[in-house]
Amino acid sequence: MKLEGDSALTDEKRFCDNGDGTVTDTETKLMWKQTDAYQDTSQWSNWFKAEEYVRSLGLQRFAGYTDWRMPTVEEAEELFDEDSHIRDMDRFEIFIDPAFSPGGGFTTWTSDERPHGTACIFYFRYGHANLNHKEDITKDTVRAVRDIK
Repeated sequence: MKLEGDSALTDEKRFCDNGDGTVTDTETKLMWKQTDAYQDTSQWSNWFKAEEYVRSLGLQRFAGYTDWRMPTVEEAEELFDEDSHIRDMDRFEIFIDPAFSPGGGFTTWTSDERPHGTACIFYFRYGHANLNHKEDITKDTVRAVRDIK
């Protein structure tokens, strides 16, 4: 039996593919870029390159918006869902909704900076955050996000 207003029982999806390279999270009222920086540039990013990538999306008015930014740790964590997955570029499972494009990285840099030149990275393979030096380039990327006004 469906109860009016019970979103768990409706056919509404939490993550909606907007058809323009973006995905809307109806629960958190955030819009995400459907692909990550690795998918778009074929390069891994340190924190500074990630910040530059996100800024370039705004300058290009990607999907018609200028306010793209790096997610917070909490926002990145909201994407993690053990009941959903896609495959990353290594063909391993990352636990985000299939509305996002497969083949990207398994992390995202966040805007959460820490002491000693570090910032938080969230791992979609494992569901937790960790610190990395902002200048390090390993297999890290960024998923751009914006607030829905």
